[in-house]
Amino acid sequence: MKTGSSKNLVTIKGTKEGLTIILDDQCSFDDLKVELKDKMARDKQVFSSGPEVEVLVDAGYRYVNEEHEKVITDLLEEAQAIKVKEFHSEVITKEEAKRQREEDALTAVTQIIRSGQVVSVRGDILLLGDVNPGGAIEATGNVYILGTLKGTARAGLEGNLQTVVSASVMEPNQISISDVLFYAPDRYEKKQSGPLFDEPVYAYIATPEKEISFEKTRLLNQFKTE
Repeated sequence: MKTGSSKNLVTIKGTKEGLTIILDDQCSFDDLKVELKDKMARDKQVFSSGPEVEVLVDAGYRYVNEEHEKVITDLLEEAQAIKVKEFHSEVITKEEAKRQREEDALTAVTQIIRSGQVVSVRGDILLLGDVNPGGAIEATGNVYILGTLKGTARAGLEGNLQTVVSASVMEPNQISISDVLFYAPDRYEKKQSGPLFDEPVYAYIATPEKEISFEKTRLLNQFKTE
């Protein structure tokens, strides 16, 4: 579906996922705002008479800051049946690009993390060494330990539920993935020792239970492709 316009700065397309509103990325924001306002005034009755529709706003190669997002959202949602689901733009700021590179990076560390030490990185971390009781390793991404985990490991620090904690020898005091916690103090209080499993495993969040479960590391590729 395409709604006609004298300037064609705003195009509304229907897809199987819902409505996409495509914004011209060559005109000024003021011209875009005027046409969007006119279009919504003309089509307000059409949208208001139907059920609520979630829309994706595609800004193309136009950078849309928070202020512009608010203006566009307010104009669109004047039609009460429209709800802006998300914005998409091919343009990001230098800070966003730097953060994205950090999140996609893998940091390799060779050391033994001793009691009282905390090693923390953005992105994924690969530790060639052990995490002793009282020590901690953490990352905004995944945590991979080629050694023994006896201390604490935290993955997905900023809320990423699709991260894992993997260890060659899994004997943790505590594991957390995002805000989900696995805690095993009773092993130490009862002076139990030895790994939880007889081969390398990784910890992940199982759904719909939203609890930490363990699986063999050799099956990690299946988790990553789900």
